[in-house]
Order: sequence, then C-alpha cells, then structure tokens
Amino acid sequence: MELATASAKDLCRDRRGAFSILFTFVFFFLLIIGLNFVINVGGRVAPVVVIDSSVAQGAEMADELDSAGIIVVEDGKDAAANVAIAPAKGGVAVLLDADANPEWLAVAAAVERTGTAYTVTDTDGEVWIDLLRANLAALSCIGLLAITFIGTSVPLTRMRENGTLRLLGTTPASKFTFIAALTPSRVVFALFVIVTIHATSVILGYSQFWQLLRLLVTMFLGVAMFFALAYLLASRTRRAETVNNVAAVLPVMAIFASGSVLPPQLIPEPVAWVFNCLPTTWYMRAAAADLAGDAASEGLLFLYWGLMLATTVVAAVLAARLFVWDDRER
Repeated sequence: MELATASAKDLCRDRRGAFSILFTFVFFFLLIIGLNFVINVGGRVAPVVVIDSSVAQGAEMADELDSAGIIVVEDGKDAAANVAIAPAKGGVAVLLDADANPEWLAVAAAVERTGTAYTVTDTDGEVWIDLLRANLAALSCIGLLAITFIGTSVPLTRMRENGTLRLLGTTPASKFTFIAALTPSRVVFALFVIVTIHATSVILGYSQFWQLLRLLVTMFLGVAMFFALAYLLASRTRRAETVNNVAAVLPVMAIFASGSVLPPQLIPEPVAWVFNCLPTTWYMRAAAADLAGDAASEGLLFLYWGLMLATTVVAAVLAARLFVWDDRER
C-alpha cells in the first residue's frame, strides 16, 4: 500500500507524464470523430428511404426508421427517395443516391437494430463505412498501449537508469510487490479509456447490452495482458529512450498487424500468419466482435480470450522472475 500510494503521488506530481499517457488516445479519438463527421455527416441531406417489397424484414425496418424520425416512402413511389434498401446476399444493400448525397448513418443503425447484415454503397459504386465504429477497437488498443508502455515501461526503466531501483533493492520490498504497486494508479487511466469506449458504443448504438458485457471482459483481459507485457519489456531494460522508441511505434505496428488498415488479401500468407500470432491482434479482433459487429472474430472470441489470459500469466511470471533492480544482478 505504501508503494502504491507513493507511485500514485509521483504520477500526480509528474503532470507532463500523466498528460502524455492519455494524449495519444484522446488525440486519435477526436481525430477519428472529426473525420467521420466530415465524411459521413457534414454537408449531407436528410435521408428519404424506400424499402424494396422483397426485403424479408421490410416492415420491421420501416418501423425502426420511422421511430428514428427518418422518412420512408412506399415502394413504387420512390421519386423523392435518395436511399434504397434492397435484398442482397446475406442481408440487405443500402444504396445511396450519389447526386443527392444523403446522410446514412442513422439508416444503417435502424437496419442493424433489426438484426440484418448490410452493406452501404452509392450509385457510383463507392463503399461507405462508419469510420468511428470501424476504428473503435484500434482506438482502445492505442489508449491501453500508451498507458501500459509509455506510462509504465518508460518510467520504470528510467528509475533503473537513474539509480532509484538500486536504492529500492535495499528495502524489504520484493520485486513482484514493487511491480504490482505501480499498477493501481495506471489502472485509473485504463478505466477512462474503457468508459469512453463503452459510452461511445452506447450513445451511437453500436453494441447491445450483452455485447457491452463481453466487451468489458475483453478490455479487462487486454489491460492485464498489456500491463504484463509492459513489465516484461521493462524488467531488464536500462535505457528509457529505447523503451520510449518502442512504445511510440508499437500502436502503429499493432494497427497495421490487425488487418484493419491493409486488406488481408494484400498481405503475404507468412506475414499474415505472424500478424495473427501477435497479442495486439487478438485483442483488437476480440474487441471488434462487439464494437464493429465482426462476425468472423465473434466466432473466435473465446479463443482470443484464452490466448490473452495465457499470455498475461506467462508474461507476468517472467516479468517477476527476470526483473532486476540494477545491472549488477545480471
């Protein structure tokens, strides 16, 4: 308790360090919100929807659209319609009038509430996606990696570099106790990321209640795993600058490796296999199952949970055993 309290006080005094822990997450979060608004909301006209009579759940979709305040016109009287919903393989296709440029996010949300899969394209053949929803899993990963690596590995390594750990090594505190004591003050920042992601998902209707519960499990497992890996990285490293460089590029590497940026078909099979073995990929795909409606990841959710739990245990044990107070212990 004394070590945990001292660590929290030290973090509070280091305002620059506390700011940098959340800066990366907040910056990218606001950036994606801004891009999503500019691309999918700003300058668009109100949607007027026509539902093809052959759509199986057409009546239910019409009710959902009406409850959302969206105008629905009858099939065959679609002169004023700028959004058409038609049957497609595996669900429905939401077709936008490219000339009218209608707002479509609320339409897609209403369709999803009926449990129907959908794709969104316009009459020019361009595919549209909700940028915020597609990137929420990546944003949560960026935030948690910044907290655990920039906010934990770097300060811990700096303590070894400036000799603080050498002094702590003369106290009765065990290595595992010291490592564990650094965690509570950082968990507060992790909770901020978790609450922000959950609140966004609830407000925008991305996830159902049961999905939010699964997402909570995924994010807590991700926090534990990233902390364990961060402590393992800092267990013997002496130069804080080296760890800082690794922590800076890690989120970018994680996003590219997850497959959310580069289409899987463009990645060579051996490289894709390596990417699939990365802990960050397991986390992002598990989170995407409940944030982005990724059906493929949802089928492997328990596998990802098991892999994250096993990685957490192994990394934590190795971090405690390999941790050194000073280079002279090597």
